[in-house]
Amino acid sequence: MAAGFDGVELHGANGYLLEQFFRPTSNRRTDSYGGSVENRARFVLEVAKAVIAAIGKDKVGIRLSPFGVFNDMPAYPEMEADYTYLAQQLNALGLLYIHQVDHSSMGAPAVPQSIKDTFRKEFKGALILSGGYDPERAERDLAAGKADVIAFGRPILANPDVIERWQTHAALNPPDPATFYTPGPKGYTDYPTQAKQPQLASV
Repeated sequence: MAAGFDGVELHGANGYLLEQFFRPTSNRRTDSYGGSVENRARFVLEVAKAVIAAIGKDKVGIRLSPFGVFNDMPAYPEMEADYTYLAQQLNALGLLYIHQVDHSSMGAPAVPQSIKDTFRKEFKGALILSGGYDPERAERDLAAGKADVIAFGRPILANPDVIERWQTHAALNPPDPATFYTPGPKGYTDYPTQAKQPQLASV
């Protein structure tokens, strides 16, 4: 916050540390942080509480990827029930938002609509959805009340003029995954803007 950011998003998705504690397929602990869903959720909730204590609940969100399989996070039968419990507990903490990721557009299993609906019901803060959206689908889901915000990543990264392209229905630059999370400007500042069409004089 001292650096000028508006808030903190805890990363509880994509097989990172918070999700490793929460998933029974990766958490093999036998102490108070393993076993039951209440124990497995303990680390996530303690981290959230610590950040809230530091900067306030109105500046803290969390990113989750229920049914995501990235970084060797396989599905398991109790997935929906476990994430329902987590949504309820995060709601009790009063977080500003949950950012729910659906990686099915990248080849992962589809996230059931039922778990998205559950988050919408159980969590009273803002719900952000992301994953494979285009503007038309985003508008439909917002109009239907499925989310408060739709997040875009790859289209914005690869298209510095993405708003203009969306407005004019122009083709988008495809993102280059080989440059994701790499140092230097390549893949971050070198995507081209839309070529200007030549102007023809009337005669």
